[in-house]
Amino acid sequence: ERTFAWTGRCRRLARDHEATPGSAVAFFVLAAATVLLRRLAKPL
Repeated sequence: ERTFAWTGRCRRLARDHEATPGSAVAFFVLAAATVLLRRLAKPL
């Protein structure tokens, strides 16, 4: 549930605007990578 909440913050994934399932998956992967990078870059 947390993963979907974190990726749900991405405006493009808030609604289904993509024409193909492949592009929707690509933007989901991009949003997940962004979340990962932000968490890794967070100072300790």
